[in-house]
Amino acid sequence: MSIKPIKSTNSSEEYFNYYNSKQDDEIDLFELFSVLVQSKLLIIAVTIIFAVIGFTAASFMPQKWTSSASVIQPQLEEIQPLKNILTKLEVLSLQSSVTSSSLYDNFVNNFNSRVLREEYLVNTEYFKNLIAESDDHSPLAKRKLIEKIVNNNISSSSKVEKEGESGETKLAFSAGTAEDAYNLLNGYISYVSSVVHDQLESELSDMVKQKLAYSEGLYAIDLNRVHNIQRANIERLKYSLSIANSAGIKKPISSEGAMIKDDPDYSIALGADALQRKLQITEEIKDPSLIDGDLRNRMFYINELKSLKIDKVNFQPFKYMQAPYEPTAKDSPKRLLILVGSVFIGLILAVMFVLIRHVARSRQKVA
Repeated sequence: MSIKPIKSTNSSEEYFNYYNSKQDDEIDLFELFSVLVQSKLLIIAVTIIFAVIGFTAASFMPQKWTSSASVIQPQLEEIQPLKNILTKLEVLSLQSSVTSSSLYDNFVNNFNSRVLREEYLVNTEYFKNLIAESDDHSPLAKRKLIEKIVNNNISSSSKVEKEGESGETKLAFSAGTAEDAYNLLNGYISYVSSVVHDQLESELSDMVKQKLAYSEGLYAIDLNRVHNIQRANIERLKYSLSIANSAGIKKPISSEGAMIKDDPDYSIALGADALQRKLQITEEIKDPSLIDGDLRNRMFYINELKSLKIDKVNFQPFKYMQAPYEPTAKDSPKRLLILVGSVFIGLILAVMFVLIRHVARSRQKVA
């Protein structure tokens, strides 16, 4: 029976082999840093290229500048001329529902109107220039441009301070240049203000017109009534004069203080001479309003209504907390941000390329 020799395990050798294999799998940071330093020119070149690309892209991207303003309800200073007109209307028994709050709400609602935004936009030189610079002049392209500007470039945001009361409202208009943004916002605010002015003028003018028509109608009825009374009096005087002449009564009847019972239908107590003069005077009256106080008052009221100049009222339906201004910083694109992002992306890609190339070459050498 033979005894086979038992092989002894060299633990030190196994540990050494394991340690070497583990070291092969680990990353040598110093080696990587050395590789990056050796390829620094490539990394710098790629980073610069990306920076140039980013800067160029930012330069050719559409610019966006926003001009803004803040408004609140109008105060006495903004609507003083209007208050004077409203006071005159109240004196003439015309009650209007116009208040500072209603004017302000009307202005904000009109500012947010898509119809007014489009009406204003299509008549601006800014929009006409955009259409002229566009390669596509089709109606569809024009409609898309209008929708884009109306939906994205014009905005307002309101703060509600108390329930049922409107607070400060921020108005904004964006465009391709700072000057265009300022001019467009300023112009649109003026346009909306003119619309509010026209609406109020139409409302008050219609109120005065209706009241004037009503008053002139009443005056015509009363004037016709007075004419009828005058004609009836003339006929009575003629009959009374005829009776007085028949009775031989020329002078007023004198009873020395005693009560005289005169004819209730055809008075003859004045005598024929007085009745003749009274008839002459009555027939000479061509304008009954000269001797009728009610008619004179009605005509005065009508003339006052006609003298109202609603179209001469100048007011502002809001008060500026911040007037429109020409912006000093654009909203987009942020050129510095794009440049930094491009540099960062270029640096990362350059480093990745150098490391991947190093790993590939290392494996080729091992193989």
